[in-house]
Amino acid sequence: MPGVAATVATPVDLHLHTRCSDGDETPAGLAARCLAAGLRIVAVTDHNTMAGVEPFARAAGEALTVLPGCEITATWRGEEVHCLAYLVDPADPVLGERLRRVHDGELAWWRTWARRAEELGVPLGWARVAARLGGDRVAYVGDYLALLAEVAGEDPRFRGYGPDTYWKIAEDWCRPGQPLHVPQPWRPHLTEALRWVADAGGVAVLAHPAALLASMSDAECLGTLREWAAAGLAGLEVWTSWHTPRESARLERLCAAAGLTPTVGSDYHGPRVKRWVSAPGLLPAPVAEPYALVDALRGRRAGHVSGVRR
Repeated sequence: MPGVAATVATPVDLHLHTRCSDGDETPAGLAARCLAAGLRIVAVTDHNTMAGVEPFARAAGEALTVLPGCEITATWRGEEVHCLAYLVDPADPVLGERLRRVHDGELAWWRTWARRAEELGVPLGWARVAARLGGDRVAYVGDYLALLAEVAGEDPRFRGYGPDTYWKIAEDWCRPGQPLHVPQPWRPHLTEALRWVADAGGVAVLAHPAALLASMSDAECLGTLREWAAAGLAGLEVWTSWHTPRESARLERLCAAAGLTPTVGSDYHGPRVKRWVSAPGLLPAPVAEPYALVDALRGRRAGHVSGVRR
């Protein structure tokens, strides 16, 4: 599902992905992209892993301020939600073990999916998937679907799916009751993920929450946000490629009312994966004080001394 066209540049981008999860670029390649885009402060936030943080920071050198982070897949009221963990130690063994459990569950899900395809008569095979997408990496979902269509070849059941319609494979074949359906893997509840971030000494931000909160009135949102804040939530990702300017404005107001920190992140995965975000640091709407947002976010961490290098 496409997001919102991102054309406004910002010097701060706190939501970036590498090939350590479902991004298109290596950590070093992403660092080069960020430098070319004129970014100053960034966070690498791969899904359920922090493997890309250190190689990205090494490649960036002194040219970028790098906030260590990751994006934890969680659940709330049966919906998948994403919790951004900032300022956590990539070497924290407890957090690493917890992230690995989520990551391995996602990977096992794709292994089962590939086996279901073989049972259906499509010679996908995990060896083929690993050779193309990586055996210990949870890649971009569209790449799994594209590989399935490629391997199916002239199989009439999969004829007609192309680059702009691979997502229909998920709709047609992977929903409950369909041959390629696999029950969702275990994920922590959002409040548990918030505790993980707190235990690791970091700050937690809910990623691209507009769709999740869209059906709620402002009063309902405030009640929910205050519950999450009591459980450890520090902020909401307000400016992102998933939000229209109107949605960002609403979330900014809700943050102010709930005492949360608004943050900014493109959710850049690479121009191939997310064609509406052609480079890191691009958003659908401008951010007035991006550096102040980082100061506020870092100020929520215990023992932090205010101020960031620009």
